[in-house]
Formats: sequence, structure tokens, C-alpha cells
Amino acid sequence: MTRPADRVGPLWILALTLGVVAVFASWFGPLQILLPVQADRIGGPGGREALLGLVVGVGAAVALVANPVWGLLSDRCRAGLGTRMPVVYVGTAIGVAGQVVLLTADSGPATVTGWVLVQLGFNGPFAVLAALMADRVPEEQRGVVGSLFGVGQIVGVISGVVVAESVGGGATGYLVLAVLTPALLSAIVVANRAAPVVAPAHAVAGGGTGVEVGGTAPDALARPRVVLADFRPTRQYAWAWLLRFLMNLTNAILLVYLFFFLDSVVGAPDPGNSVLMVTVITLVLSAVCAAMAGSFSDRLHRRREFAAAGALITAGGLLGLAWSTTMPAVLAAAAVLGVGWGLFIAVDMAIITGSLATSGTAGTLLGVANIATSLPQVVAPAIAVPLVTSAAGYPALYWVGAGIAVAAALCTLPLRGVR
Repeated sequence: MTRPADRVGPLWILALTLGVVAVFASWFGPLQILLPVQADRIGGPGGREALLGLVVGVGAAVALVANPVWGLLSDRCRAGLGTRMPVVYVGTAIGVAGQVVLLTADSGPATVTGWVLVQLGFNGPFAVLAALMADRVPEEQRGVVGSLFGVGQIVGVISGVVVAESVGGGATGYLVLAVLTPALLSAIVVANRAAPVVAPAHAVAGGGTGVEVGGTAPDALARPRVVLADFRPTRQYAWAWLLRFLMNLTNAILLVYLFFFLDSVVGAPDPGNSVLMVTVITLVLSAVCAAMAGSFSDRLHRRREFAAAGALITAGGLLGLAWSTTMPAVLAAAAVLGVGWGLFIAVDMAIITGSLATSGTAGTLLGVANIATSLPQVVAPAIAVPLVTSAAGYPALYWVGAGIAVAAALCTLPLRGVR
């Protein structure tokens, strides 16, 4: 894959990170607090797990289709207009509309509808943010910028949970997110206008070096020349996709039913506050580890070793959670999980973007790669519901999650061609 030649500056990196924070706050504030509280209020003790599984599963199924479609549309926008930003505008509007629907939802169908709109909409800007990594970030910065992309996810999760918990898990959380999300996403819109896009060399007729083009870029040299073969995933891309899927499946197994685990097994008096404690400990450690490991991976020119270590440490954290019946034990397991997840997300984006054959189809293929992030939200309830409602209960769920993390570590073995 031909890399962009110019290094990206700190303001552009900050804007990209803020965009990721916005999207993940809008996803995980509801997933960890607002939707479980809503499901408990609507479905009651006997139906809350099934209702939450339905809402999360249907929303994730929509995301499976939405992300690659948005990615394809952003590739087309970039080829025709020189910018992917129209996808950010439209997707954000749809996502905010979904937050407004959730604000007033008082039934299962209304909750499903609102969450579907949130997933459909915010997968648009997320597809663009991922594609900008391939468009703008040179190889020597992929570790640092990719790790900050991961840190943005972490900060977004924490921010979303803090917003949700600060309003007591009530519907007002959706209103706050509906204001916060577009405000943060505006940073990447402004930054992308201020900084010209560097067209990769393969986009220039007859080869040669990349050329700078403006935000609207009518010049044909800025338009990537794409053929059908460019959409064919490489072998390295397939293994990188599977690695991301399995790691995100372990994360979904942890997060989707954490509220109910702390309520039913640990007996936390305030499950929402306990979710916040677990989330903060896990993700603060993840952010610290990701920031450090991303820089080291650039210096060492190593990616897969960090991912393998992260997967194995994650397996250990899930085993610790399976044996936990008290909050101190849960918090200790959360710390281990934080280290493991941080090592993985430090190199995740670098591995994925390093496996692409061309940046002309980056939006589409990274959209397909993002299926590996949303598909686990469909699969996790299918795995979790039979286990947590059986005699095996939550320990069995986390044992299964540990096995999946070990499988993820094995996926790094074929990734010898990805630096």
C-alpha cells in the first residue's frame, strides 16, 4: 500500500481523537448504563436480559451493513469531491435523531428504533475517521496515531458512562450526548478543511509522487483510480480482521451484561456506580498502556507481538472475573483486563491499515474491518443468554470469553507480513 508522505500534526491528531471520543461516548454510554436501565424499566426483572439482547443485537446487525456502506460512500465522495466529510454530516444527523427517539422511548419497539438510528448514523463518521488513518497518516506515525485512536475509544467509553451515570441512568443522558457528539465531531471537519489531503502516488495518473489537493479538490489527480481487484482482501487483512473480531467479542462479552453481573452475582448495591468504577479502572489503564505501547511499536517496528500479549493478558483477566464474587476481586480483574485491552488497541489500527493493498478503497475495506467491531455485539448475546440463564451462569460466560481471547492470540501468528 502506498503511504501518505507528509506527517500529520498534533492538532489534526487531536481532532481525529475527539471524533472517536464522540462516537464511542454515544455508543457506550447507552450500552453500559442507559439501555440496561431502560430495559429494566420496560421489561422488568423477568424480561430485561432478553429485551437488552434484542435491542443490542438488532442495532449491531444494522451496524454490520451500515459501516461498510458508509465506507464505500466515503470512498466515492473522496474520489469525486476530494473529501469524505459529507458522510460525517449525514451520519451525525441520523445518529442524533436516534438519540432523540431514545430520549422519549417507553416501549421495546421505540427503544429498538432509536438504537437502530444511533448505530446507523454514527457508523458514518466512524467509517470516515478510520479511513482518514489510511488517507493521511504515514507508516512511521501509525503506531502513535493508531494508539491515540484507541485511546479516543477509551475516553469515549468513559465519557459516555460518566454522562449516563451523572444523570442517574435517566433519559437526560441521551440529550447530553445529542449535544456533545456533533460538537466534538466538528473538530475533524474543521481540521480536514485546514489541512490539505495528500493524494497517494497510485492515485496520480502515470505514477510519480503524491500531490496536495484542497478540501474540495476538483483536480482529477486527486481522485483515486480504483479497479475491482483493489477490493479483494489480502491474506494478512483476513487474519487481522479475525483478530479484531475475536478481541472485540471478548470485550462485548465483558461489557454487555456487566451491569447484570454486578447486580446478580456480586450483589453491588448500586450496579450503575459499580459499572462506572469497573469501566474507569479498566479503561484508564488501557489508555496508559495503549499510549506507551503505540510509541514503542513504532520504534521497534513490531505490531503483532503487542497484540498477542494483549490477547493473553485479556484471557487472564476474564478468568479472574469468572472467579470473582466481591467488588475488590472484580476491580483486580478489571485492572488486568485494562492492561490487555490497552496493548491490543495500541496496534489494532496499525495492523489493519498495514494490511490494506491500496488507500483508494480504504473506506470500504476499513468499513468491512469495522464489522469485526459491531458483529460481536450480535454474537455476544447469542453466547451469553443461554449461559447466564443456565446453572453455569456468569462464570461460564467469562470462561468462554477467556478461550476466545486465547484464539485471538493465535491469530497473530500468521501476521508476519504486517509490521
